[in-house]
Amino acid sequence: MKLFNIKLIPCSSGSDFYLEFKKKMMVHTILEVTKLIFIIAIAVFLLLEYISPVAQRRLGINFPARIREFLISTKPTRDPSVKEVLHLANVIRFITDAQLSEGKVLRYAGLITHASQKYGINPLEIIALIMAESNFKENSINRETGDYGLGQVNWEHWGKDYGYTPQQLLDPSVNIFLTCHVYKFFEKDFGKYHRGNGIQSRAYLVNVKSILSTLNAFSELNKENIS
Repeated sequence: MKLFNIKLIPCSSGSDFYLEFKKKMMVHTILEVTKLIFIIAIAVFLLLEYISPVAQRRLGINFPARIREFLISTKPTRDPSVKEVLHLANVIRFITDAQLSEGKVLRYAGLITHASQKYGINPLEIIALIMAESNFKENSINRETGDYGLGQVNWEHWGKDYGYTPQQLLDPSVNIFLTCHVYKFFEKDFGKYHRGNGIQSRAYLVNVKSILSTLNAFSELNKENIS
């Protein structure tokens, strides 16, 4: 005879309960640590950006050289090429007697800055070349020799080999980079740029070098600190 009807109810073991508790505590700890790191980051930013400069001025604190360099390095700086572009724009305005629109001046200055940096050449030399070759007339064409654009790039020897049409050589963004490429190819030689390995023109050399001398003098006298 059965006096009791016993049913076994499964229950979680103590170890399962411990693992679950441990997992929740770990997640909670990670969240708290993340919050703490975020708060510290904000505090450091405020310290570097606002508090330390003020404290240094008011209290006369002289930070050690390494700390001072670190504080300066954390502040955002402008793209150094911006200053160069604006400086070259002034040079182009001067040499063209302000005959170009502001949009063209800035565009040419930007293209010359980046192209000359890419090829490791003096941007003033490129400005002198363009002035001697086309007087900064981007639609200039010499149909007799097949030279096009600002730098009078020869289509047969250069544009054709790189897959450009004569019309595309009139695009300043194409022409200026090819001008820099050709000039670098001829080892920065004005005479070879103009005539290749043919007989160099003395009149051309005198002209382009005189332009470059003028540009160098103007550049030295008119360098500006653009903030």
